[in-house]
Amino acid sequence: MRVALGMLIVALGFTSLAPNSWAEIEGIQLQVDGLSCPFCALGLDKRLKQRAGLEGIQVHLKQGVTEAALPTGLGLDVGKVQRAVQEAGFTLRGIKLTVIGKISREGDHMTVTSRHDGTTFLLFDAEHQDTEAGSTLSQVVRQRLEHARQTNRLVKLSGSVHEHAGLPAGLMVETLEGADE
Repeated sequence: MRVALGMLIVALGFTSLAPNSWAEIEGIQLQVDGLSCPFCALGLDKRLKQRAGLEGIQVHLKQGVTEAALPTGLGLDVGKVQRAVQEAGFTLRGIKLTVIGKISREGDHMTVTSRHDGTTFLLFDAEHQDTEAGSTLSQVVRQRLEHARQTNRLVKLSGSVHEHAGLPAGLMVETLEGADE
């Protein structure tokens, strides 16, 4: 009994050491213009925590990149991130992230919804980045996502995020994992 309890405690300890092992939206990277000093970084850090709920913020001044994470269960609000960066006095050039979730279809559009927090993204790829209606994914990507949807598989997508008025944010798919047999 003591051995089993000891093994359970050790196992729990190891699982708590695995960072973001069950994160739904992970690897958030903001491209921010105007960062020039440690005080800039501190101001941006403060706004992103207060206004957008981000945590684990690391600002890389030379690259103009800020890395952050979402607390488990908190969905990404692109508008809040944009406002937080603007309130801190900087310009947000882009957001890149990785999301783990399920694929669904809404009319002609494919979407991914993150596993626990329910954040939904419309999916696009580079071939269709200027398309506003109809098909927004190449045939190969669409087939892989359709297979994942039909088999109810989790997928891991990485790419750039952009806003759509009145619609979920868009995710420009750059990498796709878990959609194949």
